[in-house]
Parts: sequence; C-alpha cells; structure tokens
Amino acid sequence: MRELPGTVQDESLKGMDLLPEESSAVHAFDVTDKVMARVQQKSRQQPGRIARMRLRPGITLPVMLLIFAVGLSVTGYAASQYLEFRNSRGEVILNTDTAEEADELNKKYTELFHMYQQAALNQLQPGEYAAYYVKDDFINSRDQWNPVKFVYKEGRFLSPGSLQNEIERTQAPPLNIPSKLPEGYQFDYGDVYPAALFPELLKNDNYRALKDDLVRRAESAPASEKVFIQKLNWEKADAIVARYVKGNDYINIRVSNIDSDTKGITVYQNEQDTAEKLMIHGQQAFYIRSDGEGQLGFKNRLGWRDDSRHLFYEIIDNRDSELNKLDLVKIAEHLLASH
Repeated sequence: MRELPGTVQDESLKGMDLLPEESSAVHAFDVTDKVMARVQQKSRQQPGRIARMRLRPGITLPVMLLIFAVGLSVTGYAASQYLEFRNSRGEVILNTDTAEEADELNKKYTELFHMYQQAALNQLQPGEYAAYYVKDDFINSRDQWNPVKFVYKEGRFLSPGSLQNEIERTQAPPLNIPSKLPEGYQFDYGDVYPAALFPELLKNDNYRALKDDLVRRAESAPASEKVFIQKLNWEKADAIVARYVKGNDYINIRVSNIDSDTKGITVYQNEQDTAEKLMIHGQQAFYIRSDGEGQLGFKNRLGWRDDSRHLFYEIIDNRDSELNKLDLVKIAEHLLASH
C-alpha cells in the first residue's frame, strides 16, 4: 500500500458524485460522465466496461462557422448541440452526448449506488483502494456484468513537487504545471488515481476469485450487513487531477490514460449547453459552454484526445465561474506546448 506524503485526511471526501460539490469537485467531471454512462447503459441494456463510453450514432455536424482568434492558434468549427471527432478511417473516436434524465428505476439505482459506495469509503483511509460487494438484489440484478465495484478514497498532495513525485512513483500520466493561469488562481492540490486491476472484469480469473470470496462473506453475514470490502494493493495510476483555486472558484485539469481497446469516448453535456470544435496548436479539441443549470455542474469544459500518446485531457471550472473560453484555451495551449 502506498504512503501519502503531504496529504489531508478528510472523511467527507467522496469518490463519486452524480451532482458533485465541494469535497469531490476535483474529479467530479470524470466520474459524473461514468455515472451517466452507467445509467444509460442500464436503460439500453448494453453490457460493457463502465469506463468505456458508448457513441451516439448517426450524428454528423457540418462546418457552420470558421473563426480565427487574433493572437491565439484557435479555430472554431461548429457551434451545435453535439460534436463528433473521427480518425483517418472515419471512425468516431470522441463525441458529446446529452446527459439523459434517468427513469425512476435508474434513479433508484444511482441513489443506492452512492449510498453503498459511501459506506465503503467510510472504511478507507485517504489513498486506499478497495473492491466491494453489495448484498442487495436490486443492485446486483441491474449490474450483473460488474458484481464487484471498486472505490478509491482520494488523497491530496498539497504542493506541485509532492504531486510530481507521486506521478513519477506511480507512472501516472504526465502533467506539467501550467505557467499561464487566469489571474489569481493558485495550485490547491492534486492526486493520482489507481489503474484498473481487473480490466476485463468477469473474464479475469482473479476478479472472479475476488467476487466469490466477497459473496461468501456476504452470504454468511447477518442480513443487516450490506457492504463487504477487500482493500487492494496498487502501484500504478492511470489518471491525474490537479486543482487550482481562486476564492470559491476552481479549475480542474485531468489527464487520463486511454486503454488500447477504447474505440470511442463520450463526453456528456446538459441538453441546453452549446458545444463547438476548436483547433489548438494543431490539436482538435471540444469546448462546451453551460449556463450553469442542469445535472452536470460546470460552466466551461475543454478537452481533447491525444492518440499519439494515448491520453485524454480535460479542463473544467465550476458552474459559477467568471472564466470564459479563451481562459481555458490559454491553459490548453500551455499543456500542448509542453509536449
């Protein structure tokens, strides 16, 4: 189990929130997408990995607008509801989609999921990673392909140096601290996130053995006990988040590894949001502007997929932020230039 120098122990930290607020804001935009994918997978009865986002079929966006911003190598292509990015073979590798309103059964699932996940988190210290099984027929009947869940309790590295040391130790995706941040923003904290230990879930022998052990424990326990955890040793990370703050406002920068079998990534947006394609230093990127309403809590969101390095980047602020598109573009320019 790793040690966490320079971290803050905070029992209120949450590993996943559908409507994230203060304690979980550092990585909420990523896990919110995963929750939305989970809900939509259930409504459409499609099995698969949670982290592998599905694609919205049949969307093609014509070039509607061409803008060159003086002083910035940014080109705006389309201002429209949804976006698609294709590779040289014409395959959709990144798209945006609506965060659909869940039906009552999925709302119930999500509510129970968060409740049980918090019960598992309460048994962990910052930096610990665990598998857990829930003795709940409703949960298990709607998630048969993933009976064992995983949860990580966030650790906080309070200086760029300590975060950089952890990046190197865990072989996390690289992230250079931006030299150009909006005025007044300073580094708050960051963390790395464990790589999946059982990427194929039920196809993995160790995963099935872990499941069998947790199920046996659940079956022999009193009916009042619902959550059974097994702490896991982990050494490698596949994502990093750095958080910058100015008063109550924040900017989160996340870099994640892209699995070799990940064909498409879906980024979720509120139905009323606007989305457009950008070209930043030769890299295609998406930009989503929200009015701050809806279930996804951000105002500006910018990201791109770098297949040459197998990385996915996102920059996001809070729903009450005073920042605009160009503020996030400048951060993206630094990140791209640092390659």
